Amino acid sequence: MKIKDKPALMKTTIHSCEILNSGYLNKKIRLLLLLVTGLFLFPAYSSGQCESDAFLDKCASNLGTYNYIKSFVANANPRKKASSEFTYVFSKGSTYMMIACTENSSNGKMVISLYDRDHNLIASTYDEKTKKYYPDLQYPCSATGVYYIKATSEGTKSGCGLCILGFSKD
Repeated sequence: MKIKDKPALMKTTIHSCEILNSGYLNKKIRLLLLLVTGLFLFPAYSSGQCESDAFLDKCASNLGTYNYIKSFVANANPRKKASSEFTYVFSKGSTYMMIACTENSSNGKMVISLYDRDHNLIASTYDEKTKKYYPDLQYPCSATGVYYIKATSEGTKSGCGLCILGFSKD
């Protein structure tokens, strides 16, 4: 920058200070903060009650005598394939229970499928032969290792569900 440009730079700096002191910038900042806050709140609102403690408690109560381990949120999205995959290490000698809970059961069903470390299907809450859905899946683990739990929303393009994982020691 040349020395002769300094007066223009000072004028720009003074003009910037005037904008900072004006209410115009404050309105812009408030609007920007409102938009950013809205973007952060929208995903939580759009996922419905699946994120709520009440919905989790209601679903987890179906475990009965099994001990609660973890819950996985599975969202159905019209733009993406409606399935989510999670991993968990199962221990030999324990029996595991997976429960499918959907936010609104009239919109469709959630199918939980269990796979071994090589992604071979072990069991599912949907029986293709009988075309029957089951609310839970019990698996007596015979080998310690990583297992894959896949939650698939069927018959719905939106909404969410929970996969509740519990265990019982034999």
